[in-house]
Amino acid sequence: MKLGVVVNPKAGKGPNMKLIRLTVERLKPDEIITGQDDLGENYFQNPHVVEIERTYDRNDTLRLVKALDRKADVIAVFGGDGTASDAASALPEKPLLCIPTGTTNVSPIMCRGNLRSLSVVEVDALFLRDYGRIAFNDVVAGPTVLGTVDGKIMELDALAFMEGEIKKGNPGKFYGKVVEGGRILEGIYGNIFVSILDSRYLGKGISGGASISAFAGFNCLVACLSHTVVLGSITKDSLRNLEPLRTETLSFDDRITLYADTVISADGNPFTYREEVEIEFVKKAVKVLKDL
Repeated sequence: MKLGVVVNPKAGKGPNMKLIRLTVERLKPDEIITGQDDLGENYFQNPHVVEIERTYDRNDTLRLVKALDRKADVIAVFGGDGTASDAASALPEKPLLCIPTGTTNVSPIMCRGNLRSLSVVEVDALFLRDYGRIAFNDVVAGPTVLGTVDGKIMELDALAFMEGEIKKGNPGKFYGKVVEGGRILEGIYGNIFVSILDSRYLGKGISGGASISAFAGFNCLVACLSHTVVLGSITKDSLRNLEPLRTETLSFDDRITLYADTVISADGNPFTYREEVEIEFVKKAVKVLKDL
């Protein structure tokens, strides 16, 4: 087996060299193919290195996955939810093996098993066709994203992060509008979330619109919240100051149009500001390896 390896050196607390090497040893590849320097070359002895143009942002992952897709049988990706989303956004034909090393690591395409009984699974996703972005957790409109700074999870300014700057973010409200056919959600919100529904919501009435939409068989849900909740430093006291939280929901199967007077992110990756985006539900968007 020819194993492609992608490492995001900025994910979470940085590269976990022990985990990277242990994972590759368990896979027992005939050949390791990876990117230059801290994208993979630094962690192995004598790998086959594929040189890509580097811009030191999410596009490094996209370029490297596209290059590895032509040479490898499997592509192992070490990073967080955003890195996994970036890798999938390259639309590889070969399966991805996503190993969590990021801030939240809750993406459904992450593999946390012992790697001894891996199977190929095709995973549904949200697709932002005009931007070439895939999201597995959610597409979020709001002023903050989560990141790891000095080993601590905190809310970052989403616009600054999109421009390559790391600074603490602040909750705030914005004008947002969601359109699906003749249905419209419009108002002043703190966050807008667009997510895929699944069986986790069934039978849990406390999840409100998500529960009833999943029960009815819808693929996706939009939730517009009265306050910003993408906060890494949340405490009981700060949550008391936010409450009560109000949520408006809208369920859909195929696609919606979202406009927000703020930053829009896909799986924690900010990608556009004050623009209209079309979000589409796509079945079996990418092949991944998971320990079932």
